[in-house]
Amino acid sequence: MKNEHEKRHADAEMGAPRERLLRTAYELFRQNSLKTVGVDRIVAEADVAKTTLYRHFPSKDDLAVSVLRHHEDVWTKGWLEQTIAHRGTTAGARLLGLFDAFDEWFRRDDYEGCLFARALLETGDTASPVGAAAVTGLEVVRARICELAEDAGVRDPKVFAFQIQMLLLGAIVLAASGELEAARKAREVARLILERDGIRTES
Repeated sequence: MKNEHEKRHADAEMGAPRERLLRTAYELFRQNSLKTVGVDRIVAEADVAKTTLYRHFPSKDDLAVSVLRHHEDVWTKGWLEQTIAHRGTTAGARLLGLFDAFDEWFRRDDYEGCLFARALLETGDTASPVGAAAVTGLEVVRARICELAEDAGVRDPKVFAFQIQMLLLGAIVLAASGELEAARKAREVARLILERDGIRTES
């Protein structure tokens, strides 16, 4: 039986290729698509053997699900939540700050659209592991919008969160088609919805 030191060392050795595979697949899936990026390309760019990939991820779908969960950590929690936390001093201002954050995102050279939405459209099956993970990723974003809406005193936070996410997803598609003002225009619609409920939107 391995002692604790040997076990930790073995875990570290196993963890490095896994993280490299995950990071490589994440970048490839973001820049391309789940369907067009094959396992051979992933292992080649991660510089690992194909057997190593299948030791950590039994199938490409398992890898894609892990990528979507990683995206939730990196994009939703790591970027989006941190960004809107500093967008104003009121919940209403932070809600509009979502659109300001998206406006900046749309103008970045590495803008690639919403990975959750793209994965869902590619699979076309919410019951599949990848489709379900994509739905969960979108639900996490909507839940955060709902929390902000509750803090702001919106009349029906769940309906509001659904409406705001529709605006954001629409803006994402329009930005991908070259309409870089999409987030700013969607922001005005969101402001009108908030004002209808008497919510302050200034900082």
